[in-house]
Amino acid sequence: AGGPPRPPAMDVSILGSDNIDPDSILSIRAGSVRRQAAASSARPLRFPGLSVDGHPIKVDVLKQVGSAYLVLKPGEDQYKVVFHPDEPSQPQASCELSVKASSGETLEPAEGDCASFPLEEAETAETREYLEGHRVLQFMQAVLHSVIKEKPDDPYAYMARHFMSGYYPNDER
Repeated sequence: AGGPPRPPAMDVSILGSDNIDPDSILSIRAGSVRRQAAASSARPLRFPGLSVDGHPIKVDVLKQVGSAYLVLKPGEDQYKVVFHPDEPSQPQASCELSVKASSGETLEPAEGDCASFPLEEAETAETREYLEGHRVLQFMQAVLHSVIKEKPDDPYAYMARHFMSGYYPNDER
């Protein structure tokens, strides 16, 4: 067998917690590897190439303060993500991201990737009622219909203008 044996991977499991919100995230760092899981998760976190001897482990408790979806547009690599506050008194948070194809190793799709988004979720009565109540489906169908009819050079800018009631982003109202 060529070379010294590699140390086995180390698994860290969350066995329980006291006074930690189950919606919190535990962030665990061993060596240069960081893994994160819900505080209520029963799934072990694997740290490859580390043995259980001699490595300090850092554990952080993280609380989610917001979440947002980002829809990737072909040919675009810079995005602004806006997080809407849970409380009206809180300020609206945002961040800018660069999303580019990786030139490195290929990874398995992450849990929650768009490809694994359960379509059944969009079919619930509550979701349908929400979309119909706000006329989202009708609006989206109308926007797509106009894109098909007009065939603009930049369909995304064209649709964005419709989302902004016909104004361009830099237009004053």
